[in-house]
Amino acid sequence: MKILIMNWRDVRHPRAGGADFRLQQVYAPLVRAGHKVVLYSCSFAGASRMDSIDGIRVYRVGNDWTFAGLCLLSLRRWVREHRPDVVVEDLNKLPFYAPWVYKGPLVVQMHHLWRGSIFRETMWPIALLIWLAEESVRWVYRGCVFSVVSPSTKGELVEMGLPEKSIEVIYHGADLEAYHPVADSKRQVLLWVGRIQRYKGPIQACQILELLQGSFPELELVIVGDGPYRSQVEAYAARRGLRVRFTGFIAKREKIAGLQRAAVHVQTSLKEGWGLSVSEANACGCPVVANDTTGLCDSVVDGETGLLYRYDDVADAAAKVRRVLIDESLCEQVMAAGLKRAGEFGWDRNSEEMLALLQRTVEEHADA
Repeated sequence: MKILIMNWRDVRHPRAGGADFRLQQVYAPLVRAGHKVVLYSCSFAGASRMDSIDGIRVYRVGNDWTFAGLCLLSLRRWVREHRPDVVVEDLNKLPFYAPWVYKGPLVVQMHHLWRGSIFRETMWPIALLIWLAEESVRWVYRGCVFSVVSPSTKGELVEMGLPEKSIEVIYHGADLEAYHPVADSKRQVLLWVGRIQRYKGPIQACQILELLQGSFPELELVIVGDGPYRSQVEAYAARRGLRVRFTGFIAKREKIAGLQRAAVHVQTSLKEGWGLSVSEANACGCPVVANDTTGLCDSVVDGETGLLYRYDDVADAAAKVRRVLIDESLCEQVMAAGLKRAGEFGWDRNSEEMLALLQRTVEEHADA
């Protein structure tokens, strides 16, 4: 099968995130199985126009401001050049509107919808543009096949009026060979992992630490990642005199070591499609305390594989972290259950499910 994908970023982009890494993990095994995968993504400083990543042929065009328009204007030509059996549009923030110019088999991948939360994340003119573009999905993509990463995202699309039968949930996975527990004792560390953006809740993670440091004076918050909101978080931590360490982006092996030894992984995001770091923490035997929001309410089974706190309630979050820190029995329980659940979400399974969906989409289009 020949697959053509449009996605904002490939995994070598300096601002690549969980959705981009997921794409790589899902489609690279398909290349190894003999399928051909071509990815169009936007370019970045120092990038080559063409690349090959785990066998996926990458073409980089335009930039953050022009890529969406280039996809719309160039898709017909790309289809003529590569003759794919199916096109995949990864719809993240701004749509590429593939249905306007391509009438062949199409699968739309979605991780989460911003809805009104986008107005908390960026300047209102840009937020309004993204909100309007997202609202257009209900009309432009009606009749398309959707692949989403959680029941939460599926529910949001159904609320928008898209037919439930056209939306298939294919969960996030984890690299179960790389992410695994170790026998080392846990350190007094709260670990936060992700791109440092406002909606990801890094300030809330600092506030959780602040509420706990009186009872746990050795407790440290380690923030793994980087992003446009980092300076604000650094300033907040310094102003409040908090034990917060910023690592920036680190190698995969260092992140795994951090998850293996942290006392708790705090997931404070206000909105997620699934929460890849939850699956990775589960696989490493790291207890998870997460915000009760879209995506995270799917990746965390509350009271079993981790603990959920009331939406954006820092005091409740601190109380849940405290329980994990002082209740050894609870800690062992969520570690064991989380590890078992992580085993259900390997990337090979995700790839097989995606391939089945792509093949079914091609067959149904041929029969239409």
